[in-house]
Amino acid sequence: MTAPAGATAAATLSPTPALQVRDLVVRYGSGRKARRTAPAIDGVSFDIAPGETVGLVGESGSGKSTIGKAVLGLQPPTSGTVRVHGQDITRMSLKQRSRQVADLRVVFQDPYSSLNPARTIGQTLVEPLALMGTKGDTAWQKARRGLESVGLPGEAVDRYPSQFSGGQRQRIAIARALVCDPKVVVLDEPVSALDLSTQAQVLNLLADLRDQRGLSFLFIAHDLGVVRFLSQRTVVLYRGQIMETGPVEAVSQAPRHPYTVALTSAAPVPRPAEQAARRAAREALGMGTAGAAAASATGCPFVPRCPLATDVCAEQRPPLRLIDDNLTACHHAERVPAL
Repeated sequence: MTAPAGATAAATLSPTPALQVRDLVVRYGSGRKARRTAPAIDGVSFDIAPGETVGLVGESGSGKSTIGKAVLGLQPPTSGTVRVHGQDITRMSLKQRSRQVADLRVVFQDPYSSLNPARTIGQTLVEPLALMGTKGDTAWQKARRGLESVGLPGEAVDRYPSQFSGGQRQRIAIARALVCDPKVVVLDEPVSALDLSTQAQVLNLLADLRDQRGLSFLFIAHDLGVVRFLSQRTVVLYRGQIMETGPVEAVSQAPRHPYTVALTSAAPVPRPAEQAARRAAREALGMGTAGAAAASATGCPFVPRCPLATDVCAEQRPPLRLIDDNLTACHHAERVPAL
């Protein structure tokens, strides 16, 4: 049996991955309509080892959040499996998950809409504990300790979300996710709604908590720079398929897929000369714009935008194959110019 896309030596050494996704397919709709439309997620597989962060990155519409929803049970998969520490949770109802999958929690993107404005912070943090059977003073003590673990005072349990800034609200959301002591956390664009200085603070907090508690993160983002800061490995998605995956430094510094080159060259850097060089490299490659044409039904979905595309790209879906340090789904990966 071959290793799944994104598997690493760390995952291989661990007898049971913290999170295991296999051949995941998600189609929206039902019946004949669903069968006629392209899947939102098309055969995605990856593992996350205990204590590891894997970043899912791609443009809007690439399927990142759909994978997160499928892992969390918010979107039923059409086929494939999701396992947490070896336990198959693919077909579990949300009620079953609330009782049996305490190890899996989520931090959502918007800190303003993810907290109930009518409930105190303490009530918000105590709720998941009550579902797990922890109530009374014990639950409130854990709520206070949870706030202190993210850099907020324990007495903030009596305040309301409106009394906190966006960055503080996201810290509260992190505390809510971690108050039950999970092992796997889905981070769905957790810093994209924050300003740059607050982003850095929250990312540093997440890195510290991961290292202290041995947490595994599925980190969903559209910014390769942010993914590079927090992740050990990254999975690059386009139209529901994995284009490239590997160690985050290798993928960001030496991408072997034209789509990853486009993403990397579009990411802002603080050095104007380097930014100009990246822009020039992208323009020289002749990359098409997003949504320029319909994707190939049988071959690589990136064909309409790819300057290296040939007939074989439109006719045959490229398998993931090892090129240097990266697994790349490209028939012509060896021809991709360096950044």
